[in-house]
Amino acid sequence: MLKPNFVPKSRVRGCLCKIISRCLPLIMASATSLLHATDLMDVYRQSLDNDPTFKMAYSTYMAQRELVPQAWATLLPQLTIKALAGRSDQEVRATIFDIKQAYGTNQWSVNASQAVFNYQAWAQVQQAQASVKAALATFNDAAQNLILRSSSAYLDLLYARDTLSFAEAKLRANKRQLDQAQQRFNVGLDAITSVYEAQAAYDQTVAQVIAAKNNLLNMNDSLSKLTNHVYENISMLRDSKIPLIKPEPNDVDQWVATGLKQNYNLFAAKFNLQAARDNIKAQTAASWPTFAIQGSTATTHNDTSAISSMGTPASINALADSFLIAQKQALSGVALTMNFPVFQGGLVLSKTRQAQFNFQASSEQLEQTYRNVIVNSRIAFNTITDGISKVLADRKTIISQTNSLESVEAQYGVGTRTMTDVVNAQQNLFDAQKQLAADQYALINSLLNLKYLAGSLNVSDIEEVNSWLATTRVDGLPPTSMHRS
Repeated sequence: MLKPNFVPKSRVRGCLCKIISRCLPLIMASATSLLHATDLMDVYRQSLDNDPTFKMAYSTYMAQRELVPQAWATLLPQLTIKALAGRSDQEVRATIFDIKQAYGTNQWSVNASQAVFNYQAWAQVQQAQASVKAALATFNDAAQNLILRSSSAYLDLLYARDTLSFAEAKLRANKRQLDQAQQRFNVGLDAITSVYEAQAAYDQTVAQVIAAKNNLLNMNDSLSKLTNHVYENISMLRDSKIPLIKPEPNDVDQWVATGLKQNYNLFAAKFNLQAARDNIKAQTAASWPTFAIQGSTATTHNDTSAISSMGTPASINALADSFLIAQKQALSGVALTMNFPVFQGGLVLSKTRQAQFNFQASSEQLEQTYRNVIVNSRIAFNTITDGISKVLADRKTIISQTNSLESVEAQYGVGTRTMTDVVNAQQNLFDAQKQLAADQYALINSLLNLKYLAGSLNVSDIEEVNSWLATTRVDGLPPTSMHRS
C-alpha cells in the first residue's frame, strides 16, 4: 500500500526560508525601483523649478509690470532739490578805484511741479496697462505650455524606452530563430539560405538596438533640458495601456468657442493690439501742448564776514560789502506753465506713422492667432477621435500579428514556410507593437493639447495622466472633465 511521503515541518520551514531568502532581494529590488521611479508629476515639478524658458517668462512679466508705475510717474508730482557750496571771486574796476574780493557762497533751491494736462502721458499709462495685461497672458500661456512640454518630453522618453524594449525583444527572437535555423541546417532539414536570412535579420536587429539606445540617451537629455536632472528609472504605462478618453463635451464647435473666449495666446494678442492703439495716441499727442503748475524757491547766502580783499582801502571795502555783495538773497514763485512743441523736425509725424504700422502688424498677429486657435482646436479634436480608433485598431492588429507569427512558425516547423516568412511575420508584430505605443502617446498629447488650446489646461490634467503610470503616487482623484469609453 502506497503511503504519502512525510516531510517534517522543520524541513518545510527550512525550504521556505531558503526560497524567501533567495526571492527577497528580487522583491525588495522591484519594490525599491517602483518607489524611486520618477513619474510625470516629479518631472513637472522639477521643470517648474529649473526650466529656463518658464523662468524667463516669469522675469519678463515682472519686468513688464514696472511699465505702469513708470508711465504714472509723469503725471504725479515732481520735486527737485539742488544745493551749491563754493567760492566766488569778484573784481570791480572804476575810475577812482579797483576792487578785488573773494568770499564763500552757499545756495539751495526747491522746484516742484504737477501736471495739469498731458495727454501723451495719459495715453502712455493706458498703453502700459495694456502691455502688462498682455505680459500676464503670455506668462499664463507659458505656464500651460510648460505642462505640455513636460508631458511631451516625458512621453517621448517613454516611447524611446518602449522602442528599445521592442528592439531587444526582437533581437532575442531573432537570436532564437538563428539558432533554430543553424540546428535545422546541421541536421539537413533546411538549406544554408535559411541560416543566411536569419543571420541578416539578427544583424539588422543589432543595429536597431544600437540606434534605440542612442535615441533613448537623446530623449533623456531632452528631458534634462527642462528639469536639469538625469533619470535612471521612470514610471512606465501601467499594463502598457491607457484608457480611451473622449473630449467632454464631445463637440468640436464648443471647444473652438471656449478657446476663443479663454485662450491665453489670444488674450495676449488682443492686449498687444490695444497697447499698439494707445501708442498711436501717445505719439500723436507728442505735439500737443502740456500744462503744469510749477513752484520754486531759492536762497543764496554769501559769507561777507570772510571776505578777503587785495590791495583795496578799507573804506572802499566796506562800501563794496554793503552794496555789491548781498548777505542773503531769496526768490519764490508759483506759475502755470505751458509747453507747446509746435514742430520738432518731423519727428512726431515719423513716430506716428511707425506706431500705425506697428498697429497693423499687431492686428495681423491677432488675426493669425485667432485662426490658429480655430484650426488647431479642430485638428486636435479630430486627432483625438482618430487616435482612439487607431489605438483600437492597433490592439486588434497586435492580436492578429501574434496569431500570424505563431502560425508561420508552426508552418516553418513542418517545412511549408521559409525563414523569410518567419522574419517578416516577426517584423510585422514588432512594428504593430511600436505603432500602438506611438499612437497611445500621441493620443495623450492630443488630449492635453486640446485643453491647452481651450485655455483650460492645468495640473489636474497631468495628475490624471500620471495615474495611468505604474507609480505609487496618490495626489488626488482624477478630474471629472473627461469622459472614459
